[in-house]
Amino acid sequence: MIGKLYRLEMKETWRVAKVIYPLMIFATAAAVLLSLLNNAALTGISVFVSILALVVGSIIVTVQTVTNDYHNFQGKRGYLYRAIPAKSSDFLLSRLGYYLTYFVVTLVIFALLLMTILNSIMDIGVFSVVGNFLSQVLFANSWGILFSVYVLISIVISIFTFIFAITVGSEAKLHRLGAGGPVLVYFIYYLVGQVLGLLSALFIPLGVRMTVDPFSSAILNFELVNEGMFRSLLDSMGPNPDPNTAVIGLGVIFSQLLLTIVIAILTYRSFDKKFSLRA
Repeated sequence: MIGKLYRLEMKETWRVAKVIYPLMIFATAAAVLLSLLNNAALTGISVFVSILALVVGSIIVTVQTVTNDYHNFQGKRGYLYRAIPAKSSDFLLSRLGYYLTYFVVTLVIFALLLMTILNSIMDIGVFSVVGNFLSQVLFANSWGILFSVYVLISIVISIFTFIFAITVGSEAKLHRLGAGGPVLVYFIYYLVGQVLGLLSALFIPLGVRMTVDPFSSAILNFELVNEGMFRSLLDSMGPNPDPNTAVIGLGVIFSQLLLTIVIAILTYRSFDKKFSLRA
């Protein structure tokens, strides 16, 4: 059932993506071919237009992904999905897979095409530079791997916020607002997340202390510490601040995970009331 729901979700957005993706590739190919003419003005214009096309195309696919999800579950096609005898977990997992597919594919296509454009106009091999960065810096140590995992988790959390906003924002008490309901819910979530993130970064005793060379701006020391940003913030406003040392609070990770658990529960409960037939 998850596969069937996933294919239904993919169908509407693919009608747009199958046009936008080839146009992005065509714009990139045109810029690369025009750069071979070695005309500075023509190359500059073509590169600008192609990068603009990549940005606009990616935005269109991303917006269409969210818009079609809204119409599938709360808008003009909602009646179809309400008739499908599936569990709430099936609906939610299919929606998560749908978002992940288009977000990740769009991001990968955008990155590869942008690197192709830059590679055609720069003297250095952009693909080699990126490959060396990934293999020798990002994935060469535990910090880089942890950062990569955090980015992936952040993407999943961001997707869940869209699902949460659309589902809860279309409940009966907000239904009269139409698409404004999900927008309002997302805005409230954003404000709550920012406040909790700031408080957790300041007061949860977990952070990273960095010491920077005042002459070269190179990072001399990078270590985990059992403190938040509050003390470092007070010291920076004191009479003898140390501009070369700072603490970055990591407590925001815990508040973000806690908030994600809360919105996941609220989304499931709201969805279960309106859609699930407990098949």
